[in-house]
Amino acid sequence: MQELLKDILFAVITAAVPVLTAYLVVLIRKLGENAAANTENVKAKGYITETVEAIDAAVAATNQTYVDALKNAGKFDAAAQREAAKKALAACLQSISPAAQRFIESVYGDIREYLTTRIEAEVRKQKGEAALSLSTPVFGELVRTVETTVEKTEE
Repeated sequence: MQELLKDILFAVITAAVPVLTAYLVVLIRKLGENAAANTENVKAKGYITETVEAIDAAVAATNQTYVDALKNAGKFDAAAQREAAKKALAACLQSISPAAQRFIESVYGDIREYLTTRIEAEVRKQKGEAALSLSTPVFGELVRTVETTVEKTEE
């Protein structure tokens, strides 16, 4: 009887091993695909972060070294704006790694067009932040004035 049970158990194990091995191979392949996808996502995030930082730095540097001087001299016209955009684009292209440039081109197409659009958006964003920081003390003064008026009214 024991011999029969051993034979049955051996037959079951012999049949189960190839099936389990097939499932294990599929599982390992899926894990490998997921790891590759996660690696690509990490790389993509890194390239996007690198590009965003390059755009931010290029716009800030162009504003600081070129635009501000022309604005102070009263010479910032349409031609100067185009020149500033060219300078920001050139600075941005120099600071983005070749791998990130290839990634942007593969995902978005023409890198110059993509960066030009992003630079314009960053200029608008930085202008808004500058306007907000300039108006903050005025807003703070307005709040203090309202608080003073309310306190006087309550007395």
